[in-house]
Amino acid sequence: MFLMDAALRMRETMRNSAPAFALAQIGSRLLGFELDPYAAALTQTALEILLSDLAEAAGRSIPKMVRACDTLEEPPEEIFDLVIGNPPYGRVALTAEQRNRYGRSLYGHANLYGVFTDVALRWTKPKGLVAYLTPASFLAGQYYAALRGLLAREAPPVAIDFVHARRGVFEDVLQETMLAVYRKGESASRAQIHYLHVSNEREADIIRNGTVGLPAEPKAPWLAPRDPQHSALISRVEGMNSRLADWGYSVSTGPLVWNRFKSQLRDKAGGKNVHPLIWAESVAADGRFVFRAQKRNHTPYFKLERGDAWLLVEEPCVLVQRTTAKEQARRLIAAELPHEFVQEHGGVIVENHLNMVRATVEAKVPPSVIAALFNSRVVDEVFRCMNGSVAVSAFELEALPLPDIAQLKTLKRLVAQSADRALIDEECSRLYGEAV
Repeated sequence: MFLMDAALRMRETMRNSAPAFALAQIGSRLLGFELDPYAAALTQTALEILLSDLAEAAGRSIPKMVRACDTLEEPPEEIFDLVIGNPPYGRVALTAEQRNRYGRSLYGHANLYGVFTDVALRWTKPKGLVAYLTPASFLAGQYYAALRGLLAREAPPVAIDFVHARRGVFEDVLQETMLAVYRKGESASRAQIHYLHVSNEREADIIRNGTVGLPAEPKAPWLAPRDPQHSALISRVEGMNSRLADWGYSVSTGPLVWNRFKSQLRDKAGGKNVHPLIWAESVAADGRFVFRAQKRNHTPYFKLERGDAWLLVEEPCVLVQRTTAKEQARRLIAAELPHEFVQEHGGVIVENHLNMVRATVEAKVPPSVIAALFNSRVVDEVFRCMNGSVAVSAFELEALPLPDIAQLKTLKRLVAQSADRALIDEECSRLYGEAV
């Protein structure tokens, strides 16, 4: 489809040119890569039908414009003014040679769309454009830190358009989707953001959302407004330099992957080394900790065996659900794991679908304040501006811009007094510069 539309546009710009000249220009400037040889042959045939009248008038054959090949293995040349595509998504096991070749854009697991973005840069001329339709997950995840750094150095974004709808547009796609344009060799500047509200296959309303600037540390998450009202919020957040580490906390995932320890799950308390098992459902939507195990395959207790001490959590912390969707009322759903509960049971086991915000040194802020802040409307909106997937990662939580500790006096008092949630929410908004 990309090649057909491109060929039509090129032909239209040369409608007053001689057929032989137009055909030669299209043939020398348009090239597509396709892994499936049948799809490649079909596309080439479609192009030949589209340009058949030019070929007949020029008295020459249609040039080859589709190459059946593995894009990751093609030796790149910086020859194109525009590289456009909808690359494949999903994790891929690269060969050792490929990991070495694309190592500049990799961190941990490789995702095909990230590797294809690296490939696109290798085929693009200096000052040329890359236009890709991809998930938005690379804007924040740690696995894409190297890719963000590469883009910031070599091809900063000039425009990003978020696709509002998933259902009816991209079936079976769980992640937020975006159209991004990068210019190779440009200095980083603020990129224009739009939101596409898709009505049907051929129509979309475009709403201007604001701009995004790359952070001083390009590997850090990129904050991009998802709604027009977010622009002012982001401009304020960009000047906030405190992070959880400054408050004396770090984030890790719950250590228990339950299906690797099925024989140690218990329905009842009692017995040596049996502790409460904390599932994501214990973090209620209203920010309360509610010890429960009501879903299928969930049990409320876990028996530690020899060598399992690393699974035991013996200090209070803030629990945050690791999987939420943009359609939910809140992306950040947090609750304080009460100190009294941990003490009563001699520690707990936290399942892998929860993040744990834990003190690394003497905490400078009570866990209850962190939970209250994470559950606020304004911090939820900040998180939405950095996250592009259903995952709420430890990396992203540690990168959240936070108020300076010296500004927290009122919020600490309200939380300590168990003030009305609306009052706490207003104070959180004030901390992020919103008039209340």
